[in-house]
Amino acid sequence: MWYGVLGGKEILQRTFKNLDQRVQLECDGQKIPLPSLQGIVILNFPSYMGGANFWGGTREKDTFQAPSFDDKILEVVAVFGGMQMAVSRVLDIQHHRIAQSRTVKITIIGDEAVPVQVDGEAWNQPPGYIRIVHKNRAQMLTRDRAFEKTLTQWSEKQKTERPRSPQAIPLSEEESIVLQSFVEAASSLIKCVKVVSRKYSAVEEDLYPLTTQSSEFLDNLFPSGRLADLDTDETEISQPTVRSQVTDFIRRVQHLYNDTNVFLTDKAALLTCTSSIWWCSRFRGKFRCR
Repeated sequence: MWYGVLGGKEILQRTFKNLDQRVQLECDGQKIPLPSLQGIVILNFPSYMGGANFWGGTREKDTFQAPSFDDKILEVVAVFGGMQMAVSRVLDIQHHRIAQSRTVKITIIGDEAVPVQVDGEAWNQPPGYIRIVHKNRAQMLTRDRAFEKTLTQWSEKQKTERPRSPQAIPLSEEESIVLQSFVEAASSLIKCVKVVSRKYSAVEEDLYPLTTQSSEFLDNLFPSGRLADLDTDETEISQPTVRSQVTDFIRRVQHLYNDTNVFLTDKAALLTCTSSIWWCSRFRGKFRCR
């Protein structure tokens, strides 16, 4: 009831309809001229107001990149009124986009406080400035109903059909050679990151967990210094394990490689890993798991 009363009152009165005259917006150090607006929203993922895509759309445009929760880029959106926010629940409106940046600074000018809320917690912010930057990442769980439906259908199909699995196809000689080269490059990258992590805490925080996981996958794939089950008969029992382990290892190293690239691009301080990353990029994609 109170949401309805206060929301209806705000639609009529538009308390902060001239917010653009009371705040100054800077994105990546550049001042952004503001239109006549009633609010500014900073987003890190497309869900807002209980699930609405307030940014509008998920594709890349000429001016803006496709929004993503893991690109360390913040989306800045203008609020012109309560009616606009209500319409955004059912339509992907896009004319209210302001900018995309890695840092956002909002300066409150004048003598009066401005209402601010972060994740539902609201307060009146006195004059000063608010600086928003990406700090770190955390793994979250989500329910994917489409995937659950597909998995159920696949499980039911497996009960009636047991075709020969593509995983049972043994590694070819060419694949084994490329895999060996990839393992050498990946081992070099893993060793490099581990060594640098001892000296730089930023590397240890961002990359060391992925490095440890990649190293564990490598140990499982080569438990005694050679490819697991490679000496056994190439049957459907042993080979799916080997090929699936190879696939998991390659994906994990690619994840480490991509995060290392992002780290070097953002901080540009640890160039000692450059040669290992180059070797990984050289073999990336050449080993294909059927």
